Amino acid sequence: MSDRVFAVFDIGTTGARSVLVDEEGNELSRAYEEYPAKPRRLKTHEQVPEAFWRAAVNTMQRAVAAYEHGPEGVVAAIATTTRDCITPLDKEQEPLSPTVTWVDNRSSEKAKEIADKIGPRKSVNKILWFKENEPTIFEKAAKFVHLDAYINSKLCGRLVSEPANARYGPIDHDTLRWSDELCEETGIPQSKLVEIVTPGTLIGEVSAYAEKRTSLKAGTPVIMGSGDQQCSALGTGTIRSGLVKATTGTGTFVTTPTDGFIEDPYVMFSNPSAIPGEWILEGVIPGTGLAFRWYRDQFCERERRLADQTDQDVYDLICESAESVPAGSDGLVVFPFMAYQKGIFYNFGFNHTRAHVARAIMEANGYGIQSYVQMMEGMLEMEFEELRIDGGGTNSPLWRQIQADCTNKETVLPRSRDSTVIGAAILGAVGTRIYGDYEEAVDNMFHIDERREPIPEHVEVYMQRFATFNKLMMAEMDEIMELIS
Repeated sequence: MSDRVFAVFDIGTTGARSVLVDEEGNELSRAYEEYPAKPRRLKTHEQVPEAFWRAAVNTMQRAVAAYEHGPEGVVAAIATTTRDCITPLDKEQEPLSPTVTWVDNRSSEKAKEIADKIGPRKSVNKILWFKENEPTIFEKAAKFVHLDAYINSKLCGRLVSEPANARYGPIDHDTLRWSDELCEETGIPQSKLVEIVTPGTLIGEVSAYAEKRTSLKAGTPVIMGSGDQQCSALGTGTIRSGLVKATTGTGTFVTTPTDGFIEDPYVMFSNPSAIPGEWILEGVIPGTGLAFRWYRDQFCERERRLADQTDQDVYDLICESAESVPAGSDGLVVFPFMAYQKGIFYNFGFNHTRAHVARAIMEANGYGIQSYVQMMEGMLEMEFEELRIDGGGTNSPLWRQIQADCTNKETVLPRSRDSTVIGAAILGAVGTRIYGDYEEAVDNMFHIDERREPIPEHVEVYMQRFATFNKLMMAEMDEIMELIS
């Protein structure tokens, strides 16, 4: 175990975790705190901005307290965040409204017109929504910031973002800086946007303000992180052609490295990588984890009571019941787009139980992964060697097997299920020059815990169910892309 430690803030859509990681990729301590969304209107998904920082503070305090050496040995702090979450701040850097998260579907007529010209940029939609619907807030806002900039400002006093987040705004894909032309086209003043810096670079030091709240030492270097999926790709070692990874969290995210920006990736997104100068191709199924949580909250009171009484994880109990259902859920296929009022339970019959619904939601994740894997292999004209998996869903052996069976690929499970955290620590390790480059850092900090082969009989069943899922997905795809882009 190394004495050099990285303090990672992982700020997600519905919860935050803080983790201390050493230079060998070992997790030394961790803490997690949940924060439910605060929607005020139909098709919105908002959060009180202070909730992100409060959870970051609370979890880092607990993580530092749980580590035997406390803040000693922490050589850098790094924040990785969910992307495309917009908060208007006044000139004192105080929020003027709730944060509009990436799940939120609000837009404006102007944004829809512009999307036809400049492509999908959801942060533009959100900012223009404020301009059309909350003009007072738009005028009063000194900056419209992504979540990484908000957290960085609290940590070290600098409002800075990086290309993985900025990509959703009026950015130039060649320079990865704000585009004068696009700012003029959208009507978003560049003065209302923050500075873009490169991941893995020094952006400041932990302030006295942050020291009192996080328990990290003032003066600790703060290294620029990257988006959650960019860090996940880095943390799973998915940094070369032929590899693909799938994250099962709030949503399902499938990514693979590419040689450069792809102009028209059909129903996927071409995004900057955490590694400067490189790109990833990304497919998204919004709301998979949200659907599983919805199932827990609406239908699992018995499991929740039992979990409290026996000190078990409620999700373990849900997965245990789902395991009693055969592969393919006796024909039930779930299309988990409930976040956009597009959820479908297909072939739902009187023979289906709660356990069927649980398993079908898990299988929807597998079908979604397979859909994007097929599209990526076709577009890039290659066959992926294996599927690397991470995220909260991979804590379940059943879910991991479903992913292997649905894709008919060997799955590779990292030792750390939260590869986003490891990826952020890798940025810290390269940024502090502990490692000379990202390949060296990955070689030392990414470790494999499990390889899992698909079960042939299950593969056959899932091929049939996948055809149904894909038919549903393709029928809704035009409207879905309008919603998520």
